[in-house]
Amino acid sequence: MSQRQRIIILGGGTAGWMTAAALVRYLPASEFDICLLESSQIGTVGVGEATIPHIRQFNQWIGLDESQFIQSTGATYKLAIRFQGWGKEAASYFHPFGFSGEDLNGLPFHQYWLWLRQHQQAGLKPYDHYSMAVLMAQGGHFSYPQEQPDDPLSAYNYAFHMDATLYAKLLRERCIEQGVEWLDARVEAVSQHCSGDIRALKLDDGREVEGDLFIDCSGFAGVLIEQHLHAGYENWQRWLPCDRALAVPSDANSNPPVYTSSRATAAGWQWRIPLQHRTGNGLVYCGEFMSDQQAEETLLSGLQEMALNDPKSLRFVTGRRRHSWVKNCVAIGLSSGFLEPLESTSLYLIQVAIQQLLACFPGTQIGDTERQYFNRTMELEYQRVRDFLILHYKLNRRPEPFWQHCAQMEIPDSLAERLAMYRETGHLLEYRQGLFQPASWLAVALGQGEYPGNLDARLDSQSQASAMAWFSDYQQKLQQMAAQMPKHADALQQNMAAREPPAINSLYGFRSGR
Repeated sequence: MSQRQRIIILGGGTAGWMTAAALVRYLPASEFDICLLESSQIGTVGVGEATIPHIRQFNQWIGLDESQFIQSTGATYKLAIRFQGWGKEAASYFHPFGFSGEDLNGLPFHQYWLWLRQHQQAGLKPYDHYSMAVLMAQGGHFSYPQEQPDDPLSAYNYAFHMDATLYAKLLRERCIEQGVEWLDARVEAVSQHCSGDIRALKLDDGREVEGDLFIDCSGFAGVLIEQHLHAGYENWQRWLPCDRALAVPSDANSNPPVYTSSRATAAGWQWRIPLQHRTGNGLVYCGEFMSDQQAEETLLSGLQEMALNDPKSLRFVTGRRRHSWVKNCVAIGLSSGFLEPLESTSLYLIQVAIQQLLACFPGTQIGDTERQYFNRTMELEYQRVRDFLILHYKLNRRPEPFWQHCAQMEIPDSLAERLAMYRETGHLLEYRQGLFQPASWLAVALGQGEYPGNLDARLDSQSQASAMAWFSDYQQKLQQMAAQMPKHADALQQNMAAREPPAINSLYGFRSGR
């Protein structure tokens, strides 16, 4: 690489502008030039985006004030995802950003809950009803989590629903102010060195843009990473068979839910993302089991508000690039891979790629060590999110052909091993690296009716009556606390005006992980 390094980002949208925002924030302006190319003739996916708590960390990294973020993107708060019909058709459960219950007598809460359920204790609530985040979500309440680990209000975190197009626009304005060069042009050709490294991009207006490092944020097309560097693509549709989506906005809800909705349908699932100014809706489905016309009818009939436009269609192949970093090109966002937005991980995968790129940022030359580290890290991140998504499909209890196919399909060895351990012991090990920890896996498994065959033997020495009394008191305490919290719409107005949000700790809040 030359003494003064030039970084070219191909593609805008959330991936491109998040990348630019982080690089311009953390790389010395005296040593790096950053240029982002995007064409106004090429649209972005641009839908309502549901996020996980890590987006707050990213905004803090780049110095973006939370109140400004909420105002500029039409954001609302998010405490959980509500899954309807994923177990049995009429049943629903929540996957919260937080824990359910507290460990008791040195034993995990979920083991106690399973034990009391096994003995048919009257008054035992569903597993997620022992989560502060869920009780707040059910009642339409919101309050910032507390930072004292022993406080029940420390056992959850929060994220946002936001307008992805408005977020990209906000980041673009900030990046340009901070010195990022922005070119509105289309790439017509790519020039490479003899080594295979990219030398320059030739634009449709005749200009040529040279660079040292190229970041491909061109979306599904993978203009640089695939069309020119042939990274290869690992297809995961045998495990995640949905291959199409429809998206449509509808009117805003004056009392927006503080959770994302995911409702299972005959051959896929329908999302609902409440924003301040509208509601984002969409249907992810499998074309083998549902026609496009059936999908549109299903989507529109499931809207709770008036549609504002005709649905937009999207086709995709679930999977990831075999290598996200090839030569002097790094793929970030959809150009790196695609996992359906079932658990709102799209922006997280962008964020972790940016973080890993900064962690091993090349010096005077790009070496194999940096590439190998980055590629292995991103492979693990994608695989572990993939396995968690597959879990939802594998554990379904629905009768339709699509869902029966998913219940009976072979699954990756990594997931099969993890699921077997849970079924045999009721325990789940934490990942050393990866997003979703046992609290999330338990929320889905127990929410969809997957119960282990054996429990911790130490439970046999415990008193069922004492445990049940503790459960009842604990749940009542949480309900009373949740009911005292501000309503979601009121909290939005109050927090936009003044209050400093708490720091970031984890997906689940300030209490130590379980």
